[in-house]
Amino acid sequence: MTARRMEQDRRNEDFRGMLARMEREGYLRRVTKTISPRHITALCGQAPSAVLCEAVDGYDIPVAGGLYWTRERLASALGWPVGELGSRFASAVGRPISPIFVNDAPCQEVVSTGDDVDLTTLPIPFMHEKDGAPYISGGVAFAEDPELGANAGCYRLMFRTRREMGIDLFTASDLRRYYTKTYERKQPLPVAIAIGVHAFEHMAAAYKAPAGLNEMEIAGGLRGEPAHLVRAKTVDVMVPANAEIVLEGELLPNGWTADEGPFGEFAGMQGDLKHNPLFRVGAITHRRNPIFYALQMPWENDWLNGPATEAACTRVLGLAGIQVAGVRATEGGCCGWSVVAAIKKRAGEGRNALAALLSLPVVKQAIVTDDDIDIYNANEVEWAVTFRCQADKDIIILSGMKGKHVDPSVRPWDLKPGELPTTAKFGIDATIPEGIPAFRYERIVPAFRNEVRLEDYL
Repeated sequence: MTARRMEQDRRNEDFRGMLARMEREGYLRRVTKTISPRHITALCGQAPSAVLCEAVDGYDIPVAGGLYWTRERLASALGWPVGELGSRFASAVGRPISPIFVNDAPCQEVVSTGDDVDLTTLPIPFMHEKDGAPYISGGVAFAEDPELGANAGCYRLMFRTRREMGIDLFTASDLRRYYTKTYERKQPLPVAIAIGVHAFEHMAAAYKAPAGLNEMEIAGGLRGEPAHLVRAKTVDVMVPANAEIVLEGELLPNGWTADEGPFGEFAGMQGDLKHNPLFRVGAITHRRNPIFYALQMPWENDWLNGPATEAACTRVLGLAGIQVAGVRATEGGCCGWSVVAAIKKRAGEGRNALAALLSLPVVKQAIVTDDDIDIYNANEVEWAVTFRCQADKDIIILSGMKGKHVDPSVRPWDLKPGELPTTAKFGIDATIPEGIPAFRYERIVPAFRNEVRLEDYL
């Protein structure tokens, strides 16, 4: 098969096609032995690859998990080189492609409505030791507003009854904005939840797109082809035509009153009990022989956002007139809160770069190095911080910046209802200080290293 044909096939993939390719590339393994749904998360945490559990005890629906656990697995899912996630994401965001609307879709091969709607037929796993209930963690929510347009986003859903789930709308989001408008009119908001969509659609939904831009246009840019959408059967919402499962229903106008949580958060810590709206399911549609996707926290959630963070960092640095050599969203910072950037520095640009990076809402701490530092090597970055930084001159602290409730250090429990947290951010300029010649940092080189080979002596 030619490279061009392989690229075209990747662009046309659905969720199960992505799983099959990840398996061929060695990033997914099938589990054929019967497993309890309560053990799936523990299995995903131990597995060196993504898993597809084909036999789930009590269900006839297989479960996939761990798909985006590492940068390498995410790159496989997207079909992109591992070192180009941020740059390819930035390029795709700059060239959105409008979706195509179809009348018939695989996600509607089987339709259940009325008394046939039963969430207990889905293998929804209990994921973390202190969770409040089983959770749908890998769903993508779709909604439409007559003024703001179509929107897609990623929200967790807690099982409550066979037709009802809690949804986390605690923090600011487009879906919360849509819901607030209908809630104030005491009307429900039609919503559809798609489970088992390709990484292109999932990553686009996780991206905080500018107002007025449909995330499925971003998905088209990522895919290089238009996303295919179909209108849901019972609500006036467009959903991915090739999704494995779709839950159609309404966000009830009960407001932030129903217990939801605790749940293991994307920052890797057990979250608190919250009060959130309710999602009532009116229909379930799915493909024949559907596959359920159980996104694993925190790493799958984090890595879906990692390329967007790197792209945003590259963009703000470029707007500041800084030549970027590379940007890395670090694993320890949940692929977003902590970043390292290498730049081709001119005088003063170390601090300029820090100011630009820390202006991003998600970034809490940043390190800037010269382009001779391998930012993917933690020892190299630490070396630069150790020998190119003077703490009283090269560390900047910004107070009163926008924070997030999930960060315990902002003491969110002390906030008044509806009050948003603030945080302090810091940046480290680990570039060669002005006035110190570069030769002072010349690395040592073994004498005659090109004249000898280890294998000749072993």
